Amino acid sequence: MIKALVSVYPDLASVIAMNYACRLSKMFAMEIQPIFVKEPEEGDKAPAVGWVRQTWENGLLDVEQEAMNKLIESERSVYVKLTSLQVIYGDRDEAILDNLLQGGYDLFVEGSISRFEKSVLLQRTCSRLYRKLPCSVMIARNLIDLNKILVIIGDAAPASTLLPALMKLFKGSNVRFDLLYSKIIDSGPLEPIYSEPEIFNEADEIFHGTGWKPEKKLALQGSPRDLATQIEEYSLVATSLPSEPERHNGLLELLSDTPSPILFCRQRIGML
Repeated sequence: MIKALVSVYPDLASVIAMNYACRLSKMFAMEIQPIFVKEPEEGDKAPAVGWVRQTWENGLLDVEQEAMNKLIESERSVYVKLTSLQVIYGDRDEAILDNLLQGGYDLFVEGSISRFEKSVLLQRTCSRLYRKLPCSVMIARNLIDLNKILVIIGDAAPASTLLPALMKLFKGSNVRFDLLYSKIIDSGPLEPIYSEPEIFNEADEIFHGTGWKPEKKLALQGSPRDLATQIEEYSLVATSLPSEPERHNGLLELLSDTPSPILFCRQRIGML
């Protein structure tokens, strides 16, 4: 069974994240652990230690926790593999990373609102949480049914690491997917790639004998904006989490321009 940690907060993005994770659990066996981290606000001065500090933290958490519990209960009525809300006071990224490392999770899910600027996605992928993630991460951006996945491979997303992690997550789900080999350029027309017939060889070898087979194989070259127009029909875009994100990153720019939820695949530490 897949173990998923879902970050929640009293906002619309968290509603999207929780609902999308629950929809995934209908496709394959998945246990969902929601987590709410209340970060200290500017001006908060916590008592040093002991029960006084604990009482102070509990008081700060009461209002938000009540709202989060209502969200969890509304989803639990439909999705039974939903555990009780975990509530923590402290640094959000540190608390989530600690839980992911200690809990043996296969997937981390957080929400966002539709499209976002490349700088926002770059900041997230450059964060300590994303750089140290021991598992795959999904950024849910729309409440849509998971009908078909687009899997993006290329120089920045090698099939050798991306595909095994994806297959582990969706094992037994009979998910429909297309495979896109993308070559991202700064400018120039969007056009098919015909000159490199071997680009799918590695993926074919990984899929061989597994029952996995893309419905379509696409090889396209173009700018991030032009490529984004070709992938808006998909309900999930899966690719690799950049190991060293950089300011000029065509893949992140491409993902910023599509409203689809994003799955950055990474094999769980200990499973490599």
